[in-house]
Amino acid sequence: MRVATFNAGLAVGVLPHVQERLPAVLASLAELEVDVLFVQEFWLEEHWLALRERVRERLPHALRPPPLAVAHGSCSERDLGPLRTCAQQHCAGLRDEALARCVVQHCAPVALRLPTDCLNCIASNPHGTLEEITNRCTGTADAPRGQTRGGLVAYGGSFGTGLLLRHQPLASGGLTFASSINARGAQFARLPSSTLGQLDIFAAHLSPGGAEQAPQVDELLAWIDETTIKGPALLLGDLNTSPGSALFRRITAAGFRSAGDARGTYSGEGLASGRFGDDGWRLDHVLVRGEHLTAPTTRILDEARTIDVEGRPLRSTLSDHAGLLATLSSSSRAE
Repeated sequence: MRVATFNAGLAVGVLPHVQERLPAVLASLAELEVDVLFVQEFWLEEHWLALRERVRERLPHALRPPPLAVAHGSCSERDLGPLRTCAQQHCAGLRDEALARCVVQHCAPVALRLPTDCLNCIASNPHGTLEEITNRCTGTADAPRGQTRGGLVAYGGSFGTGLLLRHQPLASGGLTFASSINARGAQFARLPSSTLGQLDIFAAHLSPGGAEQAPQVDELLAWIDETTIKGPALLLGDLNTSPGSALFRRITAAGFRSAGDARGTYSGEGLASGRFGDDGWRLDHVLVRGEHLTAPTTRILDEARTIDVEGRPLRSTLSDHAGLLATLSSSSRAE
């Protein structure tokens, strides 16, 4: 069994050249010969649907958590006045991703003074011109009643994650973590295995440090223990923690281990230069638990690409993260 994890960095308004990188991201993922693919930072539903379509023949089964119930509301013209003024001053003529990045850079203090319901509406779909985005949220109906997440939640409450599987899962589920700004959680799928009988796969995208992360690790490990049926387990994804850290030691103390490629998986410069070094943080992992299970890993999707940005070629990596590919095997024979 071959599994892969990849944080695609499709964070509109936060990371550069999302739309320009997207075709190469989709093509590269579609070329992977894997049985399980876990993706992170496919925040927008249109990006996720495009990926599903590209890999449907090879990976026909898809699991994606529904977005959080986020408090959306209408924006009044009075609410939007200061934001429109700031954006027109600093971001005139921009749209889509370029507009979102410009507003984050120059107008964040103004935006954060908006009523939360209004801000969540604007942050849910940062596509279009300034007028198109703000007009969508003028007179918008309230979100469905019920339990909603308060405070700013980006991308309409999307978790940005998805599990794509070659085989129909025997069971599946999800876990939601307490988090701010971006929804965070984990997914579970129990898969049939010719050598192991079955394999429990847990896929997670944790918050990047701070006070949120330690409780997330504890909740994740407790959930894994509650869910597994005393068999082998696999944990993969962007855990936002590196080997040697106290939080990573909690994970290894729970029986998980890694093998193989130890190079870093995060690059702060790759999107700007196309260079992905070896000594960055190793934030992405494929970890196994079980006496007879091994999963040597290899770093993938770290090559420089040439993308077209407004008619000029630019060297870039696919993401600010590399992917990992692992081939699972048991002590008896490889799958």
